[in-house]
Amino acid sequence: MGGERVLETERLRIRHFRESDVYECWESWGQDASLGRYIVPYPMTDMQQMKTLVQGFLSNTNAWVIEDKRIEKIVGYIAIDIPYKQLGIGEIGYVIGEKYQKQGYAYEAVHCMLEEYLMKQSMYMIEAKCNETNNASLKLLEKTGFHVDGRLRSRRVDLSTGERNDLIVVSMTQDEFIHCNSWG
Repeated sequence: MGGERVLETERLRIRHFRESDVYECWESWGQDASLGRYIVPYPMTDMQQMKTLVQGFLSNTNAWVIEDKRIEKIVGYIAIDIPYKQLGIGEIGYVIGEKYQKQGYAYEAVHCMLEEYLMKQSMYMIEAKCNETNNASLKLLEKTGFHVDGRLRSRRVDLSTGERNDLIVVSMTQDEFIHCNSWG
């Protein structure tokens, strides 16, 4: 693995993207029609779209592939966008392939990223934005300890129906993460 940065949890290996990930990412989540209800580029129409996405992530040290160590498969990805490092605030986003959902992968990966960015990198806050109809993601963010900050009106579109939905904005500070995880 050379100088590649890898984070690990009990089940997951979270590492930076490689050029060779294109096909497995395409197979894991690139064709998932259900993601299109919440995230604009999905489902991808061809492998070239996935190649372009992976190419964009290759130089991003805050974009990570999520692998299940037991089955040695990519199950999704997670990324932190940090537009202004001096503010100490990042925005987390994640995708778990449809066939890998409801297995706790997203919770485990989000918690790992919060530990990495809030504690090890001493960021002040991580925020997330979620379609109001994405109940699974909203429950995950709540379970992880995020707090609702607000609602952005009609900011998302379900591409299959054209229906507009609000975007829920949530966040967690470093102190909140420490408090959330000190209950033992």
